Amino acid sequence: MIRLLYLSHAASTISEEQVQEILLSSRRNNSASSITGILVHGGGLFMQVLEGPESDVLRKYVKILDDPRHSGAQILCISPVKNRIFEKWSMGGIASDPLQFQHIATLRARRLEVIDENTFTETMREFAQRLRSPQ
Repeated sequence: MIRLLYLSHAASTISEEQVQEILLSSRRNNSASSITGILVHGGGLFMQVLEGPESDVLRKYVKILDDPRHSGAQILCISPVKNRIFEKWSMGGIASDPLQFQHIATLRARRLEVIDENTFTETMREFAQRLRSPQ
């Protein structure tokens, strides 16, 4: 099983309704592929984490690359995992102020380095905690 984190730029014409459509179709389709994760969006950015069987996650990511609702996708981190952090969400969603992308900006700046597994895991756990918190 793997966890993949990527960042992309939302299309300038994307609406909140389209973001909700992405979440609904992801929830429906990810369940069939044993994929879980989270989509964080705001300030013209998307950040998504996908976790699940390696071949399913990679196949999903390749399909995501063809989606015209975003561009410039960059994998920030990909790592093997034993346990899921987002096991309760076929696709959780968080609307985020761009300033709250700071953790992701840090991971992006270090994307060519080997990122400490604990740093990556802790960042993902913070997102999972935000999903559990009432908004």
